[in-house]
Amino acid sequence: MQTNIALDVSCRQVDCAGERICGDVFLARTVALGGRSLLVLSDGMGHGVKANVLASLTASMLQNFMSAREDLRAVSEMMLKTLPVCSVRKTSYSTFTFLDIDHTSGTVTIVEYDNPHCLVFREGRLLPLEWQSMRSVRSDGREQTIRSVTFTACAADRLIVVSDGVTQSGQRTEKYRFGWGGEALAQFVEYALAGNREINAADLAALVVSQAARNDDNRPSDDMSCLAVAVRAPRRMLLVSCPPSGRDEYRMLADKVRDFDGRKVICGYPVAEILARELNLSVMRDDISVNPDVPPMWSIPTIDLVTEGIVTLNKTLEQLEYGAAPDETSPDADAVTQLCRLLWRCDEIEFLLGTRRQHDVDRYIPDEYELRRRVIRRIARLLETRLGKHVVVSYI
Repeated sequence: MQTNIALDVSCRQVDCAGERICGDVFLARTVALGGRSLLVLSDGMGHGVKANVLASLTASMLQNFMSAREDLRAVSEMMLKTLPVCSVRKTSYSTFTFLDIDHTSGTVTIVEYDNPHCLVFREGRLLPLEWQSMRSVRSDGREQTIRSVTFTACAADRLIVVSDGVTQSGQRTEKYRFGWGGEALAQFVEYALAGNREINAADLAALVVSQAARNDDNRPSDDMSCLAVAVRAPRRMLLVSCPPSGRDEYRMLADKVRDFDGRKVICGYPVAEILARELNLSVMRDDISVNPDVPPMWSIPTIDLVTEGIVTLNKTLEQLEYGAAPDETSPDADAVTQLCRLLWRCDEIEFLLGTRRQHDVDRYIPDEYELRRRVIRRIARLLETRLGKHVVVSYI
């Protein structure tokens, strides 16, 4: 299954002055094999640990209900009746904004309760949306309203979700008598997009919370959170490892690699030589690696990365299990670092594993194909569960 859109998602937060824990909570989940993203930003009343716990409960409940595609109105009414109300302020203990984004159709559903409006920007300008209201009456007679909207996202769209600490910033310092507000926030984002149409989600979210903190003279009077979502075309990658089981499949494999639209990686010198021969391409062999613990890389025209097989894949698995993002600054990165970079950057990754087996090996020792199959399946699992990638493993 190929998707039509991919997401660049980032949430930046600034704690209320004097607090060590943020009372806003952001949760993200990918479901249906990378086909849907569920994003929640919840704002707990007050600050600190209590606010964080309330926001965490709200966000996790909403995400769990909506992951099963429960009826929106039923879930909304249940959430409103479940959220407790402060007896003094007569407001709910937590508010939320929920985004359900379908990567295949591009359909985006936004559900809000007492959070500032989600802002959607298309071609650098604020996109007007037709919001609908759903009202619910609690047992105590209090009426609550949830807003929702559904639209189809396009590549280069930006979505901005903030907690009220952002829109109310500036009140304490009297820079903004009624707070920064949604209109000024929208103008700020439009100005940022005009200066850099390619700005990523992390930088855009950081700009928003930094400006909100400056509005409060860098002593925020409330927790500040900004969730930024950048919609773009999916980045695809094909990783080939192990030769095919028979020579009849060599041409088929070569055609697959030649016609693939995206990044191309070969892990294994034997299959690299086969593909170079079938595609009539030259091979630049390198016997030296910048890292003595990692085998060297080769170079083949039109192929983005050519590495050794099982050792490189196993070290890549270790790096992914460690969980840290790969170094993006070093110009002399080894094969493992470069492979991790590509895996992190790409959204749809296909592993194509040849099924040639070794002969005359000890029956108690798995052959190289079996070892590689196990490592690749573990890498695929990590990419799906931790990084939200859409992964396919196929064999030839």
